[in-house]
Amino acid sequence: MIDFRYHLVSLVSVFLALAVGIVLGAGPLKEPIGESLQSQVDALRADRDDLRTKLDAANGNIEKQNEFVTAAAPELIGDTLKDATVTVISAPEADPQQVEEVTNRIKEAGGTIASDVSFVDDALSVSGAGEFMTTLRGLVPALPADDATALRAALVIALTGKASMLAEGKDRDDAEAKAEEIFNAFVDAGRLRTDTDHKTTDLFVIIDDENSQLAEETEPSPEATGDMASRDAVTEFVNALTNEATSVVVAGDAASAANGLVSVLRTGKSRASTVDGLGLGAGAIITVRAIAAGRAGTHGHFGFASDAESILPGRE
Repeated sequence: MIDFRYHLVSLVSVFLALAVGIVLGAGPLKEPIGESLQSQVDALRADRDDLRTKLDAANGNIEKQNEFVTAAAPELIGDTLKDATVTVISAPEADPQQVEEVTNRIKEAGGTIASDVSFVDDALSVSGAGEFMTTLRGLVPALPADDATALRAALVIALTGKASMLAEGKDRDDAEAKAEEIFNAFVDAGRLRTDTDHKTTDLFVIIDDENSQLAEETEPSPEATGDMASRDAVTEFVNALTNEATSVVVAGDAASAANGLVSVLRTGKSRASTVDGLGLGAGAIITVRAIAAGRAGTHGHFGFASDAESILPGRE
């Protein structure tokens, strides 16, 4: 049994150790400890100042590069899209500034905007789309039996005015004649947003969400039991669009190239051209050059990411 004397000795030992620590800390060890802590603080401050200097220099270089790109834009894209009409499609969370910059560069290159369209989150979803699919099949009875395929096909017809996915003959002709009605059906159903009149074209640029993480979306949502994952639905739509369009360019920022739609399409060897670098001065210019290259029959992957084939395509 542990008696009182044991507890007393233990308490005395604890207080003795505490007293020794206080004496050493306030005496012989005070200066070395203080000097060590002060040197660590000074080193951290120096590292912080160095990083701040490097960051300021990097930001200054980016600003200068953007100024250079802006000044060089007329030489890089002038008349590359002369007499061309381009539809700009924005993902639900696309950066409005990136969309505006691409749109302005298209105009600077001599092109015009056929339509300016924004997707919503469920634009390509068949979950809860029974009434909408009935509307689409009423307009185009020959749409494929599978709802997801039919929805993509209808949207492609609406945007391009082409329906080669349908058998030749009256059904295809009727579908092509109803492109505007189909487009309006998507708008009325809240699956597309637009402030422009309907106009079909064969040149498209699709602008990915800012900081896109689409590559991570491997499963459909629990509520959308009949849907594919968003990643697969979007990829299938892009591939379907390339079957009818002359040039389809998917553009995004660095996140899109790392883990977004640009990455998904490059990994999947899509027929669409891709551009990374939106958000930088050069991104929109590369996008315009990619549209022009596709118009001339050249497709590829452009930008600054490691898996890009080159920074920008040659001028056609």
